[in-house]
Amino acid sequence: MLRAFELAVAQLGDPKLRTVIWQSLALSVVLQAAVGALAWWALQRYAQVDIGWVNTLIQWLGGAAVTVLALMLFPASFGIVISIFIERIADIVEARHYPHLGPAHGISIWTGVWTGLVFLVAVVALNLIMLPFYIVAIFVAGLGAVLFYAINGWLTGRMYYEQVALRRRSPAEVKAWRRANSWVLWFTGAVIVFLGTIPILNLIVPVLGTAAMVHVAQTLKPPNAPGLPFRPPASQR
Repeated sequence: MLRAFELAVAQLGDPKLRTVIWQSLALSVVLQAAVGALAWWALQRYAQVDIGWVNTLIQWLGGAAVTVLALMLFPASFGIVISIFIERIADIVEARHYPHLGPAHGISIWTGVWTGLVFLVAVVALNLIMLPFYIVAIFVAGLGAVLFYAINGWLTGRMYYEQVALRRRSPAEVKAWRRANSWVLWFTGAVIVFLGTIPILNLIVPVLGTAAMVHVAQTLKPPNAPGLPFRPPASQR
């Protein structure tokens, strides 16, 4: 799995991929600015009480609170970016590393967008439900971060894999392969989410994560089959 990210990083200089990076970067900035604005609006709209000094305290802490809320919701914006650029990113990576696979039948843009929207709603809803647990976990060293990365990693790994795999497999096959490799996909998703919490780097995570998932998909074990060793891409042999 780590090798998959290494290969993805190495290809970021590819001129074809750079074009997609700039386009996804622009969309990521817009979406993450919208997430920040939404978090600020929610804070101003609902974090109001009748005690003056408490409101003053909220205003002082508002910036930090917005940062935390925006960070918590950043993974939700990734699904929209991926739904738009998934085909181009995957085609570029496969053309370089896995030319033997041939053209993928692909997925429609509307299917991709719908999947991205479902992912966004799921991330927002689940993180809001988990927010009280995050707050409590703050007082236990590292537990809040573990919960955040575990929950969002599970959702992210599932979404990224399905978007990549549906280009070549039926929904039933994708489901079977996902279940047979749930831990690998979960860990891959957690790494993507972790990278998404690093400022600046988070803006290209949708591209980096998709490229890495294309490689991960080539190393997964078939359903009901023993694990297979990593098979290097054609370009690395």
